Amino acid sequence: METITIPKAELEQLQKELEILRNSSLYKRLLDFEKNIAEGRRFTRKDLGF
Repeated sequence: METITIPKAELEQLQKELEILRNSSLYKRLLDFEKNIAEGRRFTRKDLGF
């Protein structure tokens, strides 16, 4: 594995962005979508909101 070094301010910004994304409704929909696919459910475009 390779080690990289980034500035502390950049790391904090990345952590903040990750937390914001994890709390977004779009991310939660993506997790639900992956769960449904894993369970073998099939959806149409209309079901997915397209």
